[in-house]
Amino acid sequence: MDEDKKYLFSQKIQTMEAFAEFFQAVFAASHPEMTVEIMRSQNVTGLAIIDPARTLSTLVCLDGLYNKYIDGCSLWKVFCEITSACEEYDSHGSGLLDLVEDFELVRRRICFRLMNYGRNKELLETMPCIRWLDLAAVLYIPVAAKDGKGLYLPVDNPLVEKWGVTDTDALFTEAFANTQKIFPGSVRDMEDVFKDYGNAPETGYEDDDGGGRMYIATNSEKFYGAAAVLYDGLLDSFARELGRDLYILPTSINEMTVVSDEEGNDPAGLQNVLRNVNHESTGDKDFLSDNIYRYDRETGCISIV
Repeated sequence: MDEDKKYLFSQKIQTMEAFAEFFQAVFAASHPEMTVEIMRSQNVTGLAIIDPARTLSTLVCLDGLYNKYIDGCSLWKVFCEITSACEEYDSHGSGLLDLVEDFELVRRRICFRLMNYGRNKELLETMPCIRWLDLAAVLYIPVAAKDGKGLYLPVDNPLVEKWGVTDTDALFTEAFANTQKIFPGSVRDMEDVFKDYGNAPETGYEDDDGGGRMYIATNSEKFYGAAAVLYDGLLDSFARELGRDLYILPTSINEMTVVSDEEGNDPAGLQNVLRNVNHESTGDKDFLSDNIYRYDRETGCISIV
């Protein structure tokens, strides 16, 4: 061990909070490609080491390690043990699942997303869901998300039973609030969105009468961003800004395309646009719906056209 490491790991730590913050800083510095977060509940303190190359991230329970440290184990040995856990962490993510079973630890991380109802009926029988139009809202716990890619754990019926939660409506209410905080939503001009990615949109929709300007509704990470259309006030403020009702095209689970109901944006043409995008560009796992929706700014309701 070099002198810098000797100095770093010779520190005296007096509290669990300082212990967690120490290893968060150490792993963030030694693994810059990873995201390191502290997760807390009333009973457990965990360290989430999020590696984008892994299917699931490593979550290490720090309570036992802190007790070892208090009993004389060095910080260096604790560091080696956590490193070993990262290296040996298998694809089943058993350590993560153990911590996820602590409801108080994860309740503020539970989010919701949308999926097609008809194509997922069998799957939806295994998890809490709320039917919405031809879609279903389901719950998940994000582990990492960025630029449309991410890691997550689905919330299924056995997990809800382990949590001891019987009021699923209240669970969804929390998830709706959490999602808007963790993944803020926006409606942006499609051209601006695609400029961020360095390419141009290929919608197949051209309108000589000046209609057809398109916008993208998604969240900050473009991860399960289609759910953003259900965020409080998002569509309402946008529709009132345009002074028009809206047509909504569910182009994937990660975003929805929005256009105004101005002359030139006819439902039949938009239906063709959606089907072309879904059949030519959207993969099966990202498919949401072939139906277009309409947002009425007076009632605040979304309906299938």
